[in-house]
Amino acid sequence: MNKILSTSGLVFCLTIFIGLMPLAFTFSKNGTQLLLETSLNYLVWSGQAIILLLLLVTKPNFSKNQLIGLAALFMLVPFAFTFNENEAYFLILNKYTSSILSWVISSVFLSKLLFSEKLKVNSNI
Repeated sequence: MNKILSTSGLVFCLTIFIGLMPLAFTFSKNGTQLLLETSLNYLVWSGQAIILLLLLVTKPNFSKNQLIGLAALFMLVPFAFTFNENEAYFLILNKYTSSILSWVISSVFLSKLLFSEKLKVNSNI
C-alpha cells in the first residue's frame, strides 16, 4: 500500500514540475529567455509528452482535489503573461506545441475526474 502512495506522490510531484517547466527561463547575454525560446525547447516538449504518455498508460491514484488542481495548472500555464505600459504579452501562448500539449494533458486530467466520478455514481445503483 505504501508503494502505491509513494509512486502516486512521485508522479504528482513530477507532474507539477513538468506543468511549470514552460515557465522556466535561462540567463544569457541578452537577458532572460524562456526555455521554450532556446535550443532546449525539446526538453520541455519531451517532458510534457512523457507526462501525457504516463497518464494514458498508467492509472495514477490521484484524489479529486489533485486532479482539479493539476487540470487547472495545465490549463492556465499557457495563459501566463507579462505587461508593460503599452500592452500585455503572452509568454507561452504563441509557442503552439507547448500550449497544445498542456491543454491535452489538462483534458486528460478532466476526463479522468469526470469519468471516474461517473463510474462511481453508476456503480452505486
